[in-house]
Amino acid sequence: MMKKLLMLIASISLVLAACSEDKEEKKVTPTEGTKSEETKTEETANPSGDMIKFYLSISQSINAVDADLNAYENALAEEEPPVGADLKTMQDAAKTAAEKAAVKVEELKVPAELKDHQETIDSALNKITEAYRMKAEALALAAEGEVVLDEANAKFEEADAELNKVLEELGLAGSSIYSEVSQ
Repeated sequence: MMKKLLMLIASISLVLAACSEDKEEKKVTPTEGTKSEETKTEETANPSGDMIKFYLSISQSINAVDADLNAYENALAEEEPPVGADLKTMQDAAKTAAEKAAVKVEELKVPAELKDHQETIDSALNKITEAYRMKAEALALAAEGEVVLDEANAKFEEADAELNKVLEELGLAGSSIYSEVSQ
Protein backbone atom coordinates (compact mmCIF):
# COMPACT_ATOMS: atom_id res chain seq x y z
CA MET A 1 0.00 0.00 0.00
CA MET A 2 2.80 2.40 0.83
CA LYS A 3 4.38 1.64 -2.51
CA LYS A 4 1.17 2.58 -4.33
CA LEU A 5 0.93 5.81 -2.35
CA LEU A 6 4.52 6.74 -3.25
CA MET A 7 3.83 5.96 -6.93
CA LEU A 8 0.72 8.13 -6.82
CA ILE A 9 2.65 11.02 -5.23
CA ALA A 10 5.44 10.66 -7.79
CA SER A 11 2.91 10.68 -10.65
CA ILE A 12 1.15 13.74 -9.27
CA SER A 13 4.50 15.48 -8.85
CA LEU A 14 5.39 14.80 -12.49
CA VAL A 15 2.03 16.08 -13.70
CA LEU A 16 2.36 19.23 -11.57
CA ALA A 17 5.92 19.78 -12.77
CA ALA A 18 4.82 19.43 -16.40
CA CYS A 19 1.94 21.86 -15.87
CA SER A 20 4.16 24.45 -14.26
CA GLU A 21 6.62 24.23 -17.18
CA ASP A 22 3.72 24.85 -19.62
CA LYS A 23 2.72 27.94 -17.67
CA GLU A 24 6.31 29.22 -17.69
CA GLU A 25 6.53 28.65 -21.44
CA LYS A 26 3.26 30.50 -21.96
CA LYS A 27 4.58 33.40 -19.92
CA VAL A 28 7.70 33.53 -22.09
CA THR A 29 5.86 33.17 -25.39
CA PRO A 30 4.05 36.56 -25.33
CA THR A 31 7.35 38.32 -24.64
CA GLU A 32 8.97 36.48 -27.50
CA GLY A 33 5.96 37.29 -29.69
CA THR A 34 6.45 40.96 -28.93
CA LYS A 35 10.10 40.74 -29.85
CA SER A 36 9.33 39.08 -33.15
CA GLU A 37 6.73 41.77 -33.91
CA GLU A 38 9.34 44.42 -33.13
CA THR A 39 11.78 42.62 -35.40
CA LYS A 40 9.17 42.49 -38.16
CA THR A 41 8.58 46.23 -37.77
CA GLU A 42 12.30 46.88 -38.05
CA GLU A 43 12.51 44.63 -41.11
CA THR A 44 9.67 46.40 -42.89
CA ALA A 45 11.29 49.73 -42.11
CA ASN A 46 14.25 48.77 -44.30
CA PRO A 47 13.71 50.43 -47.69
CA SER A 48 17.14 49.23 -48.89
CA GLY A 49 16.12 45.61 -48.50
CA ASP A 50 12.75 46.30 -50.08
CA MET A 51 14.43 47.99 -53.03
CA ILE A 52 16.80 45.06 -53.53
CA LYS A 53 13.87 42.63 -53.60
CA PHE A 54 11.87 44.84 -55.94
CA TYR A 55 14.83 45.51 -58.23
CA LEU A 56 15.44 41.77 -58.54
CA SER A 57 11.76 41.20 -59.28
CA ILE A 58 12.01 43.55 -62.27
CA SER A 59 14.72 41.52 -63.99
CA GLN A 60 13.13 38.21 -62.98
CA SER A 61 9.78 39.24 -64.47
CA ILE A 62 11.39 40.32 -67.72
CA ASN A 63 13.73 37.34 -67.96
CA ALA A 64 10.75 35.01 -67.61
CA VAL A 65 9.46 36.12 -71.04
CA ASP A 66 12.23 37.74 -73.11
CA ALA A 67 14.45 34.80 -74.11
CA ASP A 68 13.35 34.96 -77.76
CA LEU A 69 14.09 38.68 -77.93
CA ASN A 70 17.57 38.11 -76.49
CA ALA A 71 18.20 35.22 -78.90
CA TYR A 72 17.20 37.42 -81.83
CA GLU A 73 19.37 40.36 -80.78
CA ASN A 74 22.33 38.04 -80.16
CA ALA A 75 21.82 36.33 -83.52
CA LEU A 76 21.95 39.69 -85.33
CA ALA A 77 25.27 40.43 -83.65
CA GLU A 78 26.85 37.22 -84.99
CA GLU A 79 29.22 37.27 -87.95
CA GLU A 80 26.76 35.24 -90.00
CA PRO A 81 23.26 36.07 -88.75
CA PRO A 82 20.35 33.88 -89.82
CA VAL A 83 18.55 34.81 -93.02
CA GLY A 84 15.27 34.14 -94.76
CA ALA A 85 12.61 32.10 -93.01
CA ASP A 86 14.84 31.39 -90.00
CA LEU A 87 15.34 35.10 -89.40
CA LYS A 88 11.63 35.85 -89.91
CA THR A 89 10.68 33.15 -87.37
CA MET A 90 13.15 34.57 -84.84
CA GLN A 91 11.93 38.11 -85.53
CA ASP A 92 8.29 37.16 -84.93
CA ALA A 93 9.18 35.36 -81.70
CA ALA A 94 11.25 38.36 -80.59
CA LYS A 95 8.32 40.72 -81.26
CA THR A 96 6.03 38.54 -79.13
CA ALA A 97 8.65 38.39 -76.37
CA ALA A 98 9.01 42.18 -76.38
CA GLU A 99 5.23 42.58 -76.09
CA LYS A 100 5.13 40.11 -73.18
CA ALA A 101 8.00 41.89 -71.44
CA ALA A 102 6.14 45.22 -71.69
CA VAL A 103 3.08 43.63 -70.07
CA LYS A 104 5.18 42.05 -67.30
CA VAL A 105 6.74 45.40 -66.44
CA GLU A 106 3.33 47.09 -66.42
CA GLU A 107 2.09 44.48 -63.92
CA LEU A 108 4.83 45.27 -61.39
CA LYS A 109 3.65 47.06 -58.26
CA VAL A 110 6.05 49.24 -56.31
CA PRO A 111 6.02 48.19 -52.63
CA ALA A 112 4.48 50.68 -50.20
CA GLU A 113 7.78 50.74 -48.31
CA LEU A 114 9.32 52.55 -51.29
CA LYS A 115 6.69 55.30 -51.40
CA ASP A 116 9.38 57.98 -50.98
CA HIS A 117 10.81 56.88 -54.34
CA GLN A 118 7.52 55.97 -56.03
CA GLU A 119 7.64 58.71 -58.67
CA THR A 120 11.16 57.90 -59.83
CA ILE A 121 10.54 54.14 -59.85
CA ASP A 122 7.26 54.56 -61.75
CA SER A 123 9.02 56.74 -64.30
CA ALA A 124 11.73 54.11 -64.78
CA LEU A 125 9.18 51.32 -65.15
CA ASN A 126 7.25 53.39 -67.70
CA LYS A 127 10.45 53.88 -69.70
CA ILE A 128 11.22 50.15 -69.62
CA THR A 129 7.68 49.41 -70.80
CA GLU A 130 8.04 51.99 -73.55
CA ALA A 131 11.41 50.52 -74.59
CA TYR A 132 9.87 47.07 -75.03
CA ARG A 133 6.94 48.51 -76.96
CA MET A 134 9.40 50.35 -79.21
CA LYS A 135 11.27 47.10 -79.81
CA ALA A 136 8.05 45.24 -80.64
CA GLU A 137 7.05 47.99 -83.08
CA ALA A 138 10.48 48.05 -84.71
CA LEU A 139 10.36 44.28 -85.10
CA ALA A 140 6.86 44.41 -86.60
CA LEU A 141 7.78 47.07 -89.17
CA ALA A 142 11.29 45.99 -90.09
CA ALA A 143 12.39 44.38 -93.28
CA GLU A 144 14.72 41.42 -93.08
CA GLY A 145 17.75 42.23 -90.94
CA GLU A 146 16.97 45.94 -90.79
CA VAL A 147 15.74 46.21 -87.22
CA VAL A 148 17.02 49.30 -85.45
CA LEU A 149 16.64 49.17 -81.69
CA ASP A 150 18.91 52.08 -80.75
CA GLU A 151 16.10 54.37 -79.59
CA ALA A 152 14.56 51.60 -77.49
CA ASN A 153 17.94 50.81 -75.94
CA ALA A 154 18.48 54.51 -75.18
CA LYS A 155 15.10 54.58 -73.42
CA PHE A 156 16.21 51.58 -71.37
CA GLU A 157 19.41 53.42 -70.40
CA GLU A 158 17.29 56.33 -69.13
CA ALA A 159 15.35 53.88 -66.95
CA ASP A 160 18.60 52.40 -65.67
CA ALA A 161 19.80 55.88 -64.68
CA GLU A 162 16.60 56.55 -62.74
CA LEU A 163 16.73 53.20 -60.94
CA ASN A 164 20.40 53.78 -60.11
CA LYS A 165 19.49 57.12 -58.60
CA VAL A 166 17.10 55.36 -56.21
CA LEU A 167 19.63 52.62 -55.44
CA GLU A 168 22.30 55.19 -54.60
CA GLU A 169 19.92 57.28 -52.48
CA LEU A 170 19.30 54.14 -50.43
CA GLY A 171 23.03 53.53 -50.02
CA LEU A 172 23.15 50.67 -52.52
CA ALA A 173 25.50 50.11 -55.44
CA GLY A 174 24.26 50.99 -58.89
CA SER A 175 23.37 48.27 -61.36
CA SER A 176 21.93 47.81 -64.84
CA ILE A 177 18.57 46.17 -65.47
CA TYR A 178 19.38 46.33 -69.19
CA SER A 179 22.49 44.21 -68.70
CA GLU A 180 20.59 41.77 -66.52
CA VAL A 181 17.81 41.21 -69.04
CA SER A 182 19.85 41.30 -72.26
CA GLN A 183 21.50 37.96 -71.79
